[in-house]
Amino acid sequence: MKYLRGSVLAILLSLLASVPLAANEYPHSLGVQVGRLSGIGASYQVWTQNLGWQVGGGVLYNTELDEYSDRLVYNLGLELQYPLVEHAINKWLEGKLYLVLGVHHQGYEEAVETSLGSGVYTAGPLQLNFGLGGGIGVETILFEHFAIGTEFVYVGMYNPKLNEAMVNMFPQVSLRYRFSRIVAGNDSVEE
Repeated sequence: MKYLRGSVLAILLSLLASVPLAANEYPHSLGVQVGRLSGIGASYQVWTQNLGWQVGGGVLYNTELDEYSDRLVYNLGLELQYPLVEHAINKWLEGKLYLVLGVHHQGYEEAVETSLGSGVYTAGPLQLNFGLGGGIGVETILFEHFAIGTEFVYVGMYNPKLNEAMVNMFPQVSLRYRFSRIVAGNDSVEE
């Protein structure tokens, strides 16, 4: 019985391996990313055969300051992704389990009240945060092109100006569109 189960499992895995994976057919993706390690904003991801990487980030700038808005906030994240398991159920559904290791940089000018109770705010000094972290991620690809990524990471952040450090855990989410390559010298994207 033990050999029968092993044989059935081997046959199923070989059948799954024969279905082409969208990440291999369409290795590039563009979309949005929300995460402490990966960055918040636009993202670009590439999967090679044995490794993936992504860059994400964004910038916010407010001219009018109040208690809950900062004048400048920017962030940039870079991740390396190592695939552990990939499965294509059919042409419309596949998934990938991967390890992630990344670095993060953030800068912000926090709104500071000029005098207590005045309601007038100015931008404080530029604060810089640097981070390093890692964790695990799952990417689900629907209809060969629509990728939904979720990650759970531990991140250590350090602010050298304040000499503050912290380690915390964070979820991260991405929504992306997969494609084969960008055609050089042309505004169109090849499928």
